[in-house]
Amino acid sequence: MAKIFKQRTDVAYFDYKDVKTLQRFVNVYGQIESRKKTGLTETQQRHLAVAIKRARHIGLLPFVANN
Repeated sequence: MAKIFKQRTDVAYFDYKDVKTLQRFVNVYGQIESRKKTGLTETQQRHLAVAIKRARHIGLLPFVANN
C-alpha cells in the first residue's frame, strides 16, 4: 500500500483548531487515516487522533461524511 504523504510531515504540534491541516489526515468517509498511510510516528499519530476527536466534539469536523 502506498503512503499518501511522500515527504515527512513537519507538523510539530497538531492543533484542534487548525481544521485545514486535520482534514488532510481524514479520508472521504470521515475516518482517521492509519499510520501506514500518513507516515507519522506513534506519538504523532496519537496527538493527531486526539486533535481530530477534539475538533469533532466541538463541531469543527464532522463525525461522518455527508452522503
